[in-house]
Amino acid sequence: MADWSARFFAFLIDALVVGVPWIVVLSFFVKRSATISSSLNSTASFTRGAWAVLGIGFIAVLGYFSFLDGSPRGQTIGKRALNIAVKDLRTGAPIGAGRALGRRFFFFATYMAFIFPFFLNGLWPLWDPLRQAWHDKVVASCVVRVR
Repeated sequence: MADWSARFFAFLIDALVVGVPWIVVLSFFVKRSATISSSLNSTASFTRGAWAVLGIGFIAVLGYFSFLDGSPRGQTIGKRALNIAVKDLRTGAPIGAGRALGRRFFFFATYMAFIFPFFLNGLWPLWDPLRQAWHDKVVASCVVRVR
């Protein structure tokens, strides 16, 4: 099984790969306004375009993880860089795009449910005997070291 630090750094790489382009595109759609007195009082508001970019970006991120984690290699760019992959817990085979989508959806659900469950989910592999996070347990997957 992959150790927690490899999973964490793979997640950081993937967060940069999908997050930076999303933020750049989103920044073009956020309307900024500032008071005349000071730029410290500036505010940002979301336009319809910004909400659309948020929605499209969310779907793109789900797709990124679903198709790559569910691929025959079971690796996103971050996982490939750290030589780890998502596999079926029982057979060691790829989990497929559907299970990978469920896995990532549950991961996002812990984030949306408040920050505490998200961090608990992320830290769970530190003490779990199979080094699984909750989103692994839900779809019976595991993250393993590969060559």
